[in-house]
Amino acid sequence: MDDQKFQSAADYAIDLLQRKLLPAFTYHSVDHTLEVVSQCGRLAELEGINEERRNLLLLAAYFHEVGLTEISKTDLDAFEAGRSVHEQKAVEVAREVLPRYGFGPEELETITRLIMATKWGHRPSDVLEQIISDADMSSLGQTTDQFMHISEILLAELRAFGNEIEEVDWYEDQKELVGTYTFHTASAHSLFDANKLLNTAAVQSHLDVLRSQ
Repeated sequence: MDDQKFQSAADYAIDLLQRKLLPAFTYHSVDHTLEVVSQCGRLAELEGINEERRNLLLLAAYFHEVGLTEISKTDLDAFEAGRSVHEQKAVEVAREVLPRYGFGPEELETITRLIMATKWGHRPSDVLEQIISDADMSSLGQTTDQFMHISEILLAELRAFGNEIEEVDWYEDQKELVGTYTFHTASAHSLFDANKLLNTAAVQSHLDVLRSQ
């Protein structure tokens, strides 16, 4: 893959997010996209993915949240409706934009398939889908300080869009998610499982503090 067309497409995605993503997206921000890109690169190297397939994977990561730019107001109904289809919206953007940079039908098919692999509940069908799914959920296996910070800003995001979730309920949900979520690739298990156990304990400790107040 030509380096220039890769970089131009990646730059387009980041510019779109910077221009149109609402500030209320404190978690699903440009930083999140760049973290998913970074983790995709890390996992792809560990899984032995060749450069051509790796670049398609990275472009899917760059574009996987651009559908959220369709949400234009901090209204709960609009947020929930937009969030439920944002992967498909991202695919629509990719299909419109990427041919301008010289991406062909086969490349486009792979990129859009990988974008859809980030949809919650999707069951990955190959190693590339496994990698992008693991990268998107890698926050569960970050250090405890990082994980707790991410939990805070995701709660802040939900509240900014009108979700009145209580803090105790939120962290109960987080404890269940961290405790039950299973990564797909051997590399993600190696990198993240130990921290995931520590984070489950940290959430429980935080819940104990909240309930004692």
